[in-house]
Amino acid sequence: MFALSASLALMAWGTVGAYANDILFNGTLDIIGITSQVNPCPVGWNIDAYKSISNPAGGFTDGGDSEPWCNVSPPSDPAGYGFFFKPFQGTWGPPGLDDLLTVHVYQDNPTTPNTSFTLSFNAAGEANFCAFCPTNSPAPGVYGVIVFVNSSGTIISSNAYNLVTAGLPNGGPGSMSGFTFTSPSVTAPAGTTSVRAGASLVNAYGTTGGQSFFVDNFLLDATPAAGSPVVTNQPAGAVVSPGGTAHFTVGVANPTGATYQWQLYNTNLSNGGEFSGVTTATLTVSPASAADVGHYRVLVSNGSGASYSASAPLALQGLNFFPVVSLTGKAGDTYRVDYATTLTPTPDWTPLSTNRMTSATLQIIDTGSPGSNKRFYRSVFLY
Repeated sequence: MFALSASLALMAWGTVGAYANDILFNGTLDIIGITSQVNPCPVGWNIDAYKSISNPAGGFTDGGDSEPWCNVSPPSDPAGYGFFFKPFQGTWGPPGLDDLLTVHVYQDNPTTPNTSFTLSFNAAGEANFCAFCPTNSPAPGVYGVIVFVNSSGTIISSNAYNLVTAGLPNGGPGSMSGFTFTSPSVTAPAGTTSVRAGASLVNAYGTTGGQSFFVDNFLLDATPAAGSPVVTNQPAGAVVSPGGTAHFTVGVANPTGATYQWQLYNTNLSNGGEFSGVTTATLTVSPASAADVGHYRVLVSNGSGASYSASAPLALQGLNFFPVVSLTGKAGDTYRVDYATTLTPTPDWTPLSTNRMTSATLQIIDTGSPGSNKRFYRSVFLY
């Protein structure tokens, strides 16, 4: 969870320099699946939603979801998703009866003290979004957040930035591409073991008409501390046959004293089964199966700090060969196609399909016989 306060929310933002390394997994939010919400949400991200009266301990399951109509992507990726917050799920009423909605969308990543971070993302609200009229108490709001957490899971530093103050547009999803929030650079303090970054909707309630809030395209740029590992050769993607072997290798300019931890979809891997070399410069996946398909990256650390590699995909490619039965006859006639696995001593014919000739030539594919299976076929006129 996040520790947000009004004082943090009013912090200013400033000019930000260039940063070399985005450490977020699925920052475009385009990989989606079922998570803690009733509808699909971005994979690799945590969605914490609760309402002040009916779900004060969390567990509200309809605070937001992934939607294609709030996607902001380059021309090469037109079919992605953004995240749709649902402030209308909250209610405002007499004092003490407000059932206000809070939703945190965030990702945790391991890091080290003295690493500096800058967060940026696209965002927009609709004209009647409650955060544009923060007259109620507690006031509704939307924030970009960078939080530093220690090994016990305790927040040791929280930085929240008011998006409305930063110029959040009110033109709905169509105005997202014209607004990119960028935070100031903040540095992980002593004791930090992970950085938590994302966006938060707090104390929200329904109004009328267009009233929602949207985000997309998160970047969490990291500048490691001096002396941290420098990744010089990124792991390359792999395409192998089912049951094949995939290798992912990272190159580091200063490997002395470096340790490695490979991840799949932002989750640390362990040696065993199809995985080996998970704490070395080369990860091996063998035999690769559909369960191993995804994006791999490695965290490289030494006594000074840590750096992530870019993500590299693993895909499977297989070829299936199916027999094709070709029929030439009179349009309108109907034939049954049978198959048998042997012709002696007596064929045991099994019906495959019944087919009406819609033209003079018809092709029937036997998808139940892939590869080199041996079958014999016959066609029987029915009517």
